[in-house]
Amino acid sequence: MRNTCIKGYCFPGADGEMKFSEECGVFGGISYKYPIAPFIQQGLFMLQHRGQESAGLCIGEKNLYIYKNKGLVMEVLSDRTISKIRGKIGIGHVRYSTQGGSDNTHAQPYAVTYLGEKVAVAHNGNVKAAVEMKKNLEKQGEVFITTADTEMLLKKVIRELRKAPSKWTYEEVGQILTENFTGGAWSILFFVPGKIFAFRDPMGYRPLSMCESRDGVFVSSEDTSFNMLQDKSVYHISPGEGVEINRESFEVKRFAQEMPSKKCVFEHIYFARPDSNVFGRNVYSSRVELGKRCAMENPIDADIVIPVMDSGFAPALGFSQQSGIPLQMGLMRNRWVGRTFILPEQQMRSTGVRRKLTPIKDVIKDKRVVVIDDSIVRGTTSREIVRLLKESGAREVHFRSASPKIVNTCQWGVDIPTKKELIANKHDDICGIRDFIEADSLAYLSIEGLKEIFGHEGWCYSCLLGDCEKSENEYTCKCAKLYDSVC
Repeated sequence: MRNTCIKGYCFPGADGEMKFSEECGVFGGISYKYPIAPFIQQGLFMLQHRGQESAGLCIGEKNLYIYKNKGLVMEVLSDRTISKIRGKIGIGHVRYSTQGGSDNTHAQPYAVTYLGEKVAVAHNGNVKAAVEMKKNLEKQGEVFITTADTEMLLKKVIRELRKAPSKWTYEEVGQILTENFTGGAWSILFFVPGKIFAFRDPMGYRPLSMCESRDGVFVSSEDTSFNMLQDKSVYHISPGEGVEINRESFEVKRFAQEMPSKKCVFEHIYFARPDSNVFGRNVYSSRVELGKRCAMENPIDADIVIPVMDSGFAPALGFSQQSGIPLQMGLMRNRWVGRTFILPEQQMRSTGVRRKLTPIKDVIKDKRVVVIDDSIVRGTTSREIVRLLKESGAREVHFRSASPKIVNTCQWGVDIPTKKELIANKHDDICGIRDFIEADSLAYLSIEGLKEIFGHEGWCYSCLLGDCEKSENEYTCKCAKLYDSVC
C-alpha cells in the first residue's frame, strides 16, 4: 500500500535519542470571595489523568507561596493542607515527566525570586527551542537547577525584561514567547504579583480553556475542570490567544498571529477526559466514532467486545454498535492504579497492567473476544492483556486498535521518547506485531479512516506518519509497510 501524506502534516522523524517535555495539566485563576486553593485542588483533581507523578500550586497576593511534591493531587494537596492556604490568586500543575528528573525539584509550578519579587510558571507542552537556548544561556553564565524546559522558559523571559515581575505586562511576555518559542507546543500560565497571564501557542497543539463564573475566573487545560463551578460561561482560547486576569477584571487577548493549526489528535485518542470538549469536539463522541470506523474497516466474527478501561470504553462501545457484537465488561479496572502509558519506567508499566486490570472469568470463558484499546504504543501492555484473557479461558482473542499505528516520536510533549520503543518499528509487518502480543488477529484503524473523522487539515498526525521525503506538491511516504492495518 502506498501512503500519501497531506503537505504540512507529515514530518521527518525526530532524533531517536532526543528526549521530550511533558504532557501535563494546568489550572489557575482568581477567586472572587473565597480562598482559591480548594478550586485549584479540585481543578487539578479533574486533570489527574494528564499527570500522576507530581502536583503543586502557587498562591498568594504580594508574596507567592509554593506547595508541591511528588504524588497524586489529593496526596500532595490534601484537604488538611488546602485548608491552611489563604490567597485568592494562584496557579496549579499536574505532571508526568519525559524530560528532566522525577524528583520534587521538577514538580511545578516553578518559581524564582527576582528583584525581591517572586514569579511562577506552570507549563503544558514542549518548547522546541529548549535544548539550544539552554546551551546558549549557560554560556552566558546562567545556572539551571532543573533539566526541564519550563525553567529555561522563565529565565529567558526574565533576561529579556530585566525588571520586577510586578511591572511585567501581558504584551511584553507574549512578544518574548512569540519571538523565541513559536514552533513549540505549549499552554503556559505565568503568576506575577497580583496577576495571571495565560498563553496558548500560535499553532494550537495543546488545548486551553477559560471560565467566568460567579466564583471567579479560571483557566484550565480541559474544560471538564469547570464542572464544579456554577453560573458559568466557558470560552475555548484560540491559538495565539490568551487571557490576563487580575483582581478587578480579565481580558482575552491576542498576543500572536494564529498560524496554520496543528491540533494534537492524541488528545482525542488518549489524553483528554471523555467529558471534555477539546478543539471544538466532545472527546467521548470522537472516541465512539473511532470505534465505529474501526469496526467498519476491520470486521470480525466474535462473541463479545471488551474494552480496555478507561480510554478504550468509548471506542469499544462504537465498535459494538457498528458490528452488533455485544459489549461486555470483561476486564475490571482498579481505579487506584495510574495510567500505564504515562508511567515513567517500562518495568512499572508491565507490572502495572495486572495490578490495574482484573479479568472476569465468567464473562470471558469459552468466548471469542474482541479487545478494543485506544492505541498500541510499546505493545507490552497489549500482550499482558491478551495473556490475561487467555489465562481466563478465552477461546480466541482478537485485538483492535482505535487509532492507526504509532510509528514516530512526538516533538510536542507526548511520552514517545525513542522510535526503538515503538512496537510498530520493531517488526516488519503487522503480523509480527500480532505474534508479539500473542493475539489471534490484530487490526488498526487506518490513517484514512482517522482523517475521515477529524479532517485532513488543522490536525497534527505526525506520530502516526512515517519518515517522508518531500516531492514538489506533497509528502509521499516511502515506508508503505507501516500502513498495513490488518493481520
